[in-house]
Amino acid sequence: MTGSPPAAGPSPIPSANPSPNPASAPASGPPSGRPPRFRSVMLLAFGQVAGWSALFYTFPAQLARYEDAFAGQGPSPALGLSLCLAATALCAPTSGAWIDRGRAPWMMPAGALVGAAALAMLSRVENLWSFFALWALVGAASSFCLYEPCFALLTRARGMGARKAITAVTLVAGFATLVAFPTVSALDAAFGWRGATLGMAALAGLVSAPLLAFGARMAEAEAPPRPPGPRRRGPSFRAALRRPGAARVAVAFGGASICHGLIASNVLPLMTELGAAESVAIAAASAMGPMQVVSRIALTLAPSRWPAAALSCVTLSMMALAATALIFVAAGPWAAAGFVFLQGGAVGAMTILRPTTLVEAAGTEDFGAVSGAVAMVLMLGMAVAPALGAGLRALAGPEITLLAAACLPALGATLLVPLFRRK
Repeated sequence: MTGSPPAAGPSPIPSANPSPNPASAPASGPPSGRPPRFRSVMLLAFGQVAGWSALFYTFPAQLARYEDAFAGQGPSPALGLSLCLAATALCAPTSGAWIDRGRAPWMMPAGALVGAAALAMLSRVENLWSFFALWALVGAASSFCLYEPCFALLTRARGMGARKAITAVTLVAGFATLVAFPTVSALDAAFGWRGATLGMAALAGLVSAPLLAFGARMAEAEAPPRPPGPRRRGPSFRAALRRPGAARVAVAFGGASICHGLIASNVLPLMTELGAAESVAIAAASAMGPMQVVSRIALTLAPSRWPAAALSCVTLSMMALAATALIFVAAGPWAAAGFVFLQGGAVGAMTILRPTTLVEAAGTEDFGAVSGAVAMVLMLGMAVAPALGAGLRALAGPEITLLAAACLPALGATLLVPLFRRK
């Protein structure tokens, strides 16, 4: 008797060596073995908190102590901050090029460690010129581990979708002042300014460096593989600025950086010279940081379809209006409140919008090198801004100083209009 033919369809008995069909694999979720995306962002974010606290905010938190320690030795110790920013600017193109080559996993922690070593040496320095040289070294190290390489790495890893990751980093790192100033104050009270500087060196070396090492390694694992074959050399500084929109972004945000640096470094004397009470000036300066965090939270609610260039135009216009509002600060508290709202909101958003506007305009190819070239322009502007503001105040008075400052972001906003009109 002949048996019935087997039923059509798959056998209920599984094959001993199944061969899964790649086309049927689920499309969602990270590939096996790749680190969670959120974890890499949080490690980088907290690494930035420790890095900014130690490698940048140590200086303003200790400036009064530096002035006492080096009194009568020559120029004001405040020049050290300008040298720090200038060194950061000069190293930015190299840092960006190294990000493009996949070197972030060792470059970023190495930058934090070099900065920590420089701070440790600062705790022993006796000579003002050595003090200047070491702060320049801190600035050079910062170029390899703070915001610019972090944003370039996230853009390399996530391309056009990096805005949310960059926003998350800046939201967390915005609390660096809440770490730096109380920590420096407590250490200074217990051990003096030298002990406080050594403590901040430990924060950079023992906290920031490990966090950046793990975070950068995870973020680099998310990046697309580099093409096979010999590695080509990245674009030069001039070639990077010739990328579509790069020069416009550099000039627009460079002017805004000068405006912000000029006002931030002179805000108390500007407000008191214009007739505001000292208590109002201090309250306005203190409220700037929280307003930056508020603006970054608001930016997370903006639809992703809104071009970053359009949001940048609004942001730079706010900064121009803020400088203008400050002229009328003696008229009442409404002017000071308007200044805080406009300036704090603009500065907070600008940190996020500058890299995202650049990637929309210039694309993701060689983004580290392009971002480094733009950052060099911005940081040089920040370096000259404090002295420029003090000079303008002395020569022309606070009103002319603020009007000149307002012109810079206003010009920047007009330069960015073609970038979103062509979208």
